[in-house]
Amino acid sequence: MSTDPYTPLRERYRPRQVRLLLIGESAPDPGDAERRFFYNATLHRHDNLFRGVVEALGRGPLGRAGSDKSRWLEAFRADGVFLIDLVQDPIDKRSRRERAQARRDGVSACVEHARALKPVGVVVCHGPTFDVLAEPLRAAGLPLLHDQRIPFPLGNHRARFTAMVGDALAPCPELRALIHTPPHPTEP
Repeated sequence: MSTDPYTPLRERYRPRQVRLLLIGESAPDPGDAERRFFYNATLHRHDNLFRGVVEALGRGPLGRAGSDKSRWLEAFRADGVFLIDLVQDPIDKRSRRERAQARRDGVSACVEHARALKPVGVVVCHGPTFDVLAEPLRAAGLPLLHDQRIPFPLGNHRARFTAMVGDALAPCPELRALIHTPPHPTEP
């Protein structure tokens, strides 16, 4: 098990049975700022992947930066939703070439980790990560739920991310059930 600061946070919310496995590129590099991460209990204003997943699964509204994310993280754990990263160390501030190499270098370990989790379905939440992982995931017999890149839910791409995650889950009743839809108002 890795000794990086992200692993204990991730493991705290690891489900007993992983139903939906999300795979990202890597945790973000905080630089000199406060560490932000999908599994941090405090919502950060740049918590784009967390916001996108909450929205895609119909779990919002989230609230403002600084809000407690624990109830959503607990709900994800209870529902079997789990995020791992292709690369253990943050690579978002590296050069394009270094990031690409780190992604290629991380494939084997990521596929092994995913296989050990035995998910019902897998969604890769980052285009370049999908490019290097799609075929190895399929070759390992893992149930990748989509055939094309799903964009990272940054800014204008969040609506597309939300729709594409929903489309990926739709064919599988067990995973489609993870999407909470608000009740329709009753007519008077």
